[in-house]
Amino acid sequence: MSPNQFDSESISDPDDSTIYTPTTTSNTFTADLPGNQDQSSSVPSHDSTFIIRSVSSGHVITLLGGQVVLTPPGGGGSIHWACVETEGWLGFRNRVSNKFLCHDWKGGLKCSAEQHDRWRHFSITPVPQGGYIMQMLDFSTLRPIVIKVEGGLQTLGRTGNKLSDGIIWEFVRIW
Repeated sequence: MSPNQFDSESISDPDDSTIYTPTTTSNTFTADLPGNQDQSSSVPSHDSTFIIRSVSSGHVITLLGGQVVLTPPGGGGSIHWACVETEGWLGFRNRVSNKFLCHDWKGGLKCSAEQHDRWRHFSITPVPQGGYIMQMLDFSTLRPIVIKVEGGLQTLGRTGNKLSDGIIWEFVRIW
């Protein structure tokens, strides 16, 4: 088993279907990193900026045309997310739009929030083999971030029912 594969008995990454062909990190990804920046995963922390990358596909969370989608690195859009901590909860603010990741009434991720409050709260859970599951509050329930395909785009939502439904992420620190 390679370092990016996970034991399905513990935590799985649902974006490994044939629709999402795993890729290696492309050269265009490194163009988003200053200097010879390390591309390994970091622990998300307050006042740092990250590229948030799916372990299995190598695709990154992108604000593209006003939508939060999962795209290959270098595919356009804004991929830099500033991490903010408030009362122990993490939030991610897009560096271009200056808006926070949040969710709509159907649980789909969007980037339109002015402030980091309840609908913008994330919990990050490490998995034993490396990486993290991102979860958001759904009233009093934490729900993992999963992939939803809409109009040919890989969109994201906080609609998983258990931790093992979630995508496993890496946080590549930019600054």
